[in-house]
Amino acid sequence: MPAAAIVTLVLVAVLVGAIAAYLIIIAYTLKDVSFTLGTVLIGVRAIAYQCEPVGDVLTGIAGDVKAIEGALGDVVAGAGRPAPPARRPLSARGR
Repeated sequence: MPAAAIVTLVLVAVLVGAIAAYLIIIAYTLKDVSFTLGTVLIGVRAIAYQCEPVGDVLTGIAGDVKAIEGALGDVVAGAGRPAPPARRPLSARGR
């Protein structure tokens, strides 16, 4: 076998080894990226799940605000009337 053929085979083996090493490094990197992406995806789904009931809660709050507004209207309407006389609290002796 000529020397050029041996050198060519050695160079091909070195190239194949280098490509294999890079592919192994890429595989490990993709494994880490996949794990991180899965973690982020779980976090995003958790945030989306926690944000779902906001519409119902806001509807309930709006109803409460309307009830408070109505009660305040009654208070404002009754502001012109004199206040009822204050009761004198009972003492501990019962007088």
